[in-house]
Amino acid sequence: MSNDLKAGTVHDFASSMAAYIDRAMQNEWQAVKGEPLPSGDQGAEDRKILFAAIAQGVLKFLGDHVGDLVTTTNTGDGGLTSHHHAMAFTVDTYRAPLP
Repeated sequence: MSNDLKAGTVHDFASSMAAYIDRAMQNEWQAVKGEPLPSGDQGAEDRKILFAAIAQGVLKFLGDHVGDLVTTTNTGDGGLTSHHHAMAFTVDTYRAPLP
């Protein structure tokens, strides 16, 4: 069973790819600059807009190209050393319209 991947929007940011990108930005800024990422209202909102747009574009692209992704593979010699791996995901929460 798979869970939907949530891109996120400015108004639905929690537990989304956009929120992960925002957290990564904060971590990277701290690591490089040695100080917290400025958290002024306008800057924080602008980042949310940017990160939500990036996440929506990435997940829309993946959703549109899901057939191009390798989702199963069989390895081994067909006997005791055979392995089967599978991956599945669904896409949710991107703003329309996207190409």
